[in-house]
Amino acid sequence: MSDLPWGRIALACMGYLAAVLIAAAITVFAMLAPSALPDNGAWGSIYANSRQLVDIYSVGLAITFPTALPGFLLTLFVARRTGWVGWLPYACAGVLDAILALAIFDLGLQMLDPLPPRIPLLGMPLKILLPCVPGGFAGGFAYWALVRRSLPSNRQWFWA
Repeated sequence: MSDLPWGRIALACMGYLAAVLIAAAITVFAMLAPSALPDNGAWGSIYANSRQLVDIYSVGLAITFPTALPGFLLTLFVARRTGWVGWLPYACAGVLDAILALAIFDLGLQMLDPLPPRIPLLGMPLKILLPCVPGGFAGGFAYWALVRRSLPSNRQWFWA
């Protein structure tokens, strides 16, 4: 038999899935919220955007799932070493993970671009960067609420 705690690994994977689903939903909501304002269609109509909501959310999930994984694993490592228990460190780590995921996404786009390389996130529009902050915060909180809060003590938990 192996020494890996498969139940804990499965719980961490479920927590990551929940964090990504919630972070993408909050980010899409924050991106589309200005379209409900009466701005004469500067961002488009909320009704036009609501027809594309499934497509926008699917693209957000497809981008978030692989790009947020390195930051998530780093968060688990830091949380284990420092003994995080409360929700705030996980939520703040979610914000940092969202920024790291955008940097990874930007680096991936640079690999496809024939122009000279630039510093990641330097040319990222604020329309993309700002909505990711509440999304990352909500994703980190979701992970804590699903996984970490349900654990009895810090000593009994291997992954967080």
